[in-house]
Amino acid sequence: MKRVVVIGGGISGLAAAWAAHEEIEQRGVEARVLLLEREGTVGGKARTQVRGEWTLEAGPTGFLDAEPVLDRLAERAGLEKIPARDAATRRFVVRGGRVRALEARPLAFAQSGVLSLAGLLRLAAERWIPRRTDDGDESVLAFATRRLGRQAAERLVAPMVGGVFAGDAAAISLPAAFPRMRELEREHGSLLRAMKALRRARGSKGGPAGSAAPLCSFAGGMQSLPRALAQRAPFTVRTLAQVSALVSGGAHSPWLVSVAGDDAPLPAHAVVLAGDPRSSAALLSKSAPAAARELAGLSCPGVAVVGLGYAAEALQRIPRGFGALIPRGEGLRSLGYVLDSHLFAGRSPSDALLVRVLLGGATDPCATALAPDDLADLAHADMQRLFGLREPPRFREVIRWPAAIPQYELGHLDRVERIETSLATTRSPSGGLFLAGNALHGIAFGRAAAEGWRAGIDAARSLGREAP
Repeated sequence: MKRVVVIGGGISGLAAAWAAHEEIEQRGVEARVLLLEREGTVGGKARTQVRGEWTLEAGPTGFLDAEPVLDRLAERAGLEKIPARDAATRRFVVRGGRVRALEARPLAFAQSGVLSLAGLLRLAAERWIPRRTDDGDESVLAFATRRLGRQAAERLVAPMVGGVFAGDAAAISLPAAFPRMRELEREHGSLLRAMKALRRARGSKGGPAGSAAPLCSFAGGMQSLPRALAQRAPFTVRTLAQVSALVSGGAHSPWLVSVAGDDAPLPAHAVVLAGDPRSSAALLSKSAPAAARELAGLSCPGVAVVGLGYAAEALQRIPRGFGALIPRGEGLRSLGYVLDSHLFAGRSPSDALLVRVLLGGATDPCATALAPDDLADLAHADMQRLFGLREPPRFREVIRWPAAIPQYELGHLDRVERIETSLATTRSPSGGLFLAGNALHGIAFGRAAAEGWRAGIDAARSLGREAP
C-alpha cells in the first residue's frame, strides 16, 4: 500500500494530511496518510497557554475570516469560529511616548499627533505621485517612503511590518510580503484613491495592506483547531516523532523517512514537509540540495512573547482596543502590545487585563537570548513608562521562539521560484516531495492552512489514480 507522510503537525501539516486523505478517498487510491510531529502535542506555533484563569496565545492572535480552507477545517474539527469583540477594530500607535489612536476619519487622524503638519501635507500629496509600472523588487519602506513620505513610512508602515513580520521594513520585499499594496498602486495610481474606491465598492473589503475581514479565533484559543483536527483525524498522527533523515528509496518506495528511535525507516511515496524552514532544509539536504540551500538562507529571527496579567488599575489606564504598534526610536524595546482581554472572552479574570507584549525580531535579534525574568521585566517597564502603572503584574508568562517568522526579504520571489524548481525534480508518476508551511507564500495562519491543503492534494494526486 502506498503512503503519504506529512512531517510537521502545525496547522499547515494537519491541513495537508486532511486534504491528502480526502483526495486519496475520492480518487480511489489504495494509500494511507501518516503525520509525524516532533513535539508532544500538535499546533506548531499556534500554541495556547492556559494558566488558571489566564489564557495566553504564544503564537497568532487569531485569523482573518477570509480563507475558505479554515472554514473547511473548522467543520472537520467540529469547532465554531468566534469573531473578536468590537474593540479589535480600535488600533493605536506610539508617538512621542504617548499612545495615539489610529483614526479612520481624516480630520481626527490629522489631530491625533501621529504626523506633523509637514508629514500630513506630504501624505495628502500621495495622489499625485506617479505610479511604478515595472516588476522590479522594492522594500516596504522604500515603497511607503516613495508614496506616503518618510514620516508616514517610519511612523506608520515600518511599525506595521514589525508587528506582522517582526521584521525590518527596509529589508522586507513589498511584492512578496504585501502584494496587495503594489496591485492597488497599479490599479488606482494612488493608495489614497484606492482606499476611497474600496470604501465605495459595495461589499468590498480590504485596505492597502490586505484583507479587512474580521478577526476570529476559537473558544479555547488558536490551538483548539489543530488539536481537534488531530483528535478527529481519519489518519494516523504520531507525536514525539522526530524525523532524522529523508532519503530516496527504490522503485517500490521512492522515499525513506527515518524517525528517531524507530527500528527501520518508513517507506513513503509522497512526503509533505510542513515544518519550519530550517528543519525542512536539513531534511532536504540530500534529496533536493538546491531547495535546502535556499530554505536554510531564509532568515527567521527570534521573538519573545510576554504575557502580563494586570489588576483593575490597568483597565482604567490602558485605552481599550486591539493594542498598539511601537516604532523604533521611541526609546521602548517592545515591538508592540496586544490587549487579549478586550479581544475574546475568557482570556483573563473579569477584573483584570491580559496584555501580550512582543520583543525581538529582525531589529532586536538579541532579545530572545535574555532570561525569561529579564524579558518580563523589560515588557513591564515599557508598559509602566507608557501608562504609569503602579502595581506589578499578577501574572507573568514568557515564551521564546528562537526562530519565529520567516522574513520575505528582497529577492524572496526569486528564492521561491528556485525552491519550487528544485522540488519539481523530485517528482515522478509515483510520488515526490512537497513543501507546505509559511516559508514561501504567506505567514498568516490562514495562508499556512491553505498552503498545506494545496500541498496535500498535490501529494495525493502524485500517487496516481488506481491502487498498484
